[in-house]
Amino acid sequence: MWWSKIITWFREANERQRCVNDFNDAAKSAFIANIAPVYLKSEISRGNRNYKHSMSNFFFSGFRIKTLSGRALSYSEVEAVGLAIHTNQELMRKLATLGFDTLEICDTSGSKVKDWRLTAIMQIGNW
Repeated sequence: MWWSKIITWFREANERQRCVNDFNDAAKSAFIANIAPVYLKSEISRGNRNYKHSMSNFFFSGFRIKTLSGRALSYSEVEAVGLAIHTNQELMRKLATLGFDTLEICDTSGSKVKDWRLTAIMQIGNW
């Protein structure tokens, strides 16, 4: 029985990393094709413990997006990046089911500029 729990844990970790890699591949392609003005790179982070929901990952529940633009983005530009991510409901639901509870946008130095509660973005009640 404990062996199946270990296998499940590795499978879920692999699925979370695949989601990050897929996002990074799509963001890279969009930047190269001049569709997106900013290069975005995602990674898994600790998240905000105040945003936990019933499906949150225990340790690393944040989906961090770094903006690699060569210059510091204004707060309104960061919010625009966040809004672009918010409008993709399929991505938001996928992140929540993979155990993410926080969407973070960071600047070029890696400092968190803004974070959002995923369940609030998706307008879902108490999970």
